[in-house]
Amino acid sequence: MTAIQPCALLLLVGPDWQVEAASANVAMLGDVKPTAVVGQPLADLIGSKAIHTLRNRLSWLSSDESEVQDFGVQWGDVTLDVRATCADDHYLIEAELAVEPRLPDGIGMVRSMSDRLAGRDPRKLAEQAMRQLNALTGFDHLMLVDRRGEVVASAQRGKLTGTKLLIEPQVRITADRDAEPVPILGAEDSSLAGRAAFAALTDAERDQLTNIGMAAAMTLPLKIDGKLVGAVHALHPAPRRCGAERRSVAHLFGERLVARMARQGWQP
Repeated sequence: MTAIQPCALLLLVGPDWQVEAASANVAMLGDVKPTAVVGQPLADLIGSKAIHTLRNRLSWLSSDESEVQDFGVQWGDVTLDVRATCADDHYLIEAELAVEPRLPDGIGMVRSMSDRLAGRDPRKLAEQAMRQLNALTGFDHLMLVDRRGEVVASAQRGKLTGTKLLIEPQVRITADRDAEPVPILGAEDSSLAGRAAFAALTDAERDQLTNIGMAAAMTLPLKIDGKLVGAVHALHPAPRRCGAERRSVAHLFGERLVARMARQGWQP
């Protein structure tokens, strides 16, 4: 991966906590020259208090497959939502500009949404859930797809031309199909950088969204016991990015949904 979307900045940090790669928009953190960031300690960029909080959060990472998030983080004068993952003692950190304040009770929202699901039919449960996610995220088109990419249930405002939706093992977010990509400086060929949720679109991905009249997209992969069973796909005709905490609520709710559907006999 050589670029990221402009709504988020990317940092690749080595085991010595020095920056090995950074997106050129890291200058949003203050009087920083992107070319000077690579090779410098991360603490020099975000400050001692922020690095302490970040390192504590990164200690939660249990494996190379896991990720952690932190919401409403203050780095200098900028409020960010942070997502991080790791591999081989290296860390991928994505920090997006926060678009909304912290939710009053994110876990409580997941519990309440789950409690509102009624019945035992897996597809009807999925239909109810997609309507809730439609309201929660503000995206016009919400779809639950199985591991083959077939639509199980959907909730839509308006019409959507049919398209095959691919399943990816990681979160992918497109805030604005036509946004100018921001280059990554440094170790841009890192396989870890390729796991970025805000990776810039390929030409094929941009063309696919253009062909179906969509400007924003979100994919939340769903797993049961670590096995990928499907995904929630969200699409919108105009640029859109719901808050990271709201996305996290949607993701957790989606995984609770498919687990419940499986208990009722659904075969993904």
